[in-house]
Amino acid sequence: MATVRVARAAARDRALPLVSVRSGRRADGFAEAGRAPFLIRVPLTQAEFDEVQVLRSRQRSALWGGVGCLALGASLARFPVLLPLAVVIAVLSAVLWGVCWLLLRRLLPRVEPGPGAKEFTLRGVHPAFADAVGTG
Repeated sequence: MATVRVARAAARDRALPLVSVRSGRRADGFAEAGRAPFLIRVPLTQAEFDEVQVLRSRQRSALWGGVGCLALGASLARFPVLLPLAVVIAVLSAVLWGVCWLLLRRLLPRVEPGPGAKEFTLRGVHPAFADAVGTG
């Protein structure tokens, strides 16, 4: 995996080369990577984009499912079995959320501020993407 610097404007405006940051193949679209204020759009193939969307959906489901089960178990605490069961489900949901977070980190590049005010550093990109950015 490679590290590359990209212009802030190009990363935010979907002006990066259409080469997948994950596989180096021709990209079909863009997905968001990073966190605010370093949120950018990186090119991915359709299969990679679908995988990212499924993982993000599972993260949301795990979060809301865990919170819901914990709330339901607390509201029905007069039944001795439900509160511990809700806590177990909430812990398993937190583990699922963490696994999805780790898989997303594996799929998407790490976004860091660049040395200049108008640059981002992307770590963990495919060498073909780094070459396309360097020549593009």
